[in-house]
Amino acid sequence: MYVYAEYLLIENIIINFIILYVTKRIARTKTSKLRLFIAALIGSTYTLVSFFPSLQFMGKFIIKFSVSILMIIVAFNPEKLNQFFKQLSAFYMVAFAFAGAIIGIFYILNNNFNLTRFSFRNSDELIKFLIIGIGVAILLIRYILKFHQNKISKENFLTNIIISLNDKEARLIALIDTGNSLKEPISQQPVIIAEYNALECILPETMRSMYLNKKELDLNFMAKVMDEIGDDIKLRLIPFKSIGNENGILVGFKPDSIKVNLDNGTKRLTEDIIVAIYNDKLATDEEYNGLLHPEILG
Repeated sequence: MYVYAEYLLIENIIINFIILYVTKRIARTKTSKLRLFIAALIGSTYTLVSFFPSLQFMGKFIIKFSVSILMIIVAFNPEKLNQFFKQLSAFYMVAFAFAGAIIGIFYILNNNFNLTRFSFRNSDELIKFLIIGIGVAILLIRYILKFHQNKISKENFLTNIIISLNDKEARLIALIDTGNSLKEPISQQPVIIAEYNALECILPETMRSMYLNKKELDLNFMAKVMDEIGDDIKLRLIPFKSIGNENGILVGFKPDSIKVNLDNGTKRLTEDIIVAIYNDKLATDEEYNGLLHPEILG
């Protein structure tokens, strides 16, 4: 089998350019296509070393690693060390994903399954597996990135809050929910929705019994609870609408204070807020147990 240097060079330029382009998207780095092409050309030129026996020493790990560093510097010109490591890590992650996908596709589609053999019969077979492998790798990377970005976006809207009532505190992880427009109907105060399990420690025994027995919608039982509590807790009935539930009602109360941890410090709120008790899970993955009304943060 003959290997033509120009074909090998072109194939490697294309593959390196794709790897660098995906790296750019992952690392969110601004650069030009010309810089990516030059870096891809450098990496591709290095593969020609295999044609010169006198240059076999350049196949050592330190040389290979140095070439990858040079490619990152040329492609992205990182200004900070943490940017460089982020770009280098993304570069190797993408390169390994591409290589793994190509090898995996080769063994899946190859009828003669042999773990000791990994070679292509001709250039057509090589191109076929390269195209399929790169396509699969790009799809996998896109899926992973989308999942990761969604997770990051959600984490950016999560905050710790502390709800105080009668010298007791309940700590929650709340999602700042821009879709939460729930307000107490009479006073029009914004409402924080919190899971019962997170608030259980600050609620009186009669209210805990009501929720444990699923009696929060029993008006007679509710009247009895309100009579026993008296003025210790100011309860509210808050109607709401949601998908699949046109006429829901939540029991709410006015806390003594609420502390919200933000990037620029802790915000303490003492007025015009109602906490509604939700006797179920707000998130299936249990990443948060409260929904914070955006008006509370201004």
